[in-house]
Amino acid sequence: MNADVTISDDRFAFFTREELLEQQCMLLENELDVMSEELAGSREKIATLVLMWSGVRSELRRTEAELNAMKYELQTVKALEARQVGPA
Repeated sequence: MNADVTISDDRFAFFTREELLEQQCMLLENELDVMSEELAGSREKIATLVLMWSGVRSELRRTEAELNAMKYELQTVKALEARQVGPA
């Protein structure tokens, strides 16, 4: 692109090309700052959710183990009751 090109649109005649580019750069920098802050916040939320999931997963495993122990105990009790009743 030719560096000597001027903007032919009269609406922007009072801004130089460099001024317009500087303004666009400032807008992009501000947008980048906002998005960086949002990204950092999202990362913190994800880290919190991962920690919560780890706790839930551990509790789920413990509860499943308790459930399996109770199922085994129930089967044992049913088997003992069946022996006590005996064949009819």
